[in-house]
Amino acid sequence: MTCHRCNGLMVRERYDDIELGSAGHEIPSWRCLNCGAIVDAVILAHHYTYDTTESDLLRRRLKKPAVVV
Repeated sequence: MTCHRCNGLMVRERYDDIELGSAGHEIPSWRCLNCGAIVDAVILAHHYTYDTTESDLLRRRLKKPAVVV
């Protein structure tokens, strides 16, 4: 898997769930070896909802460069 931020190598890691204390609950996630970005299921869900809003879709369309033939 590659990082969406820097295209670096992502490695699988597990982090302790602080809310549940030391009950042995771990959260599976990915960490980039280059930039240190951490991605888990909650982060992916937030990115997905942000990327699909109408204002964001409109903003992306407006940023596309015009094609001149």
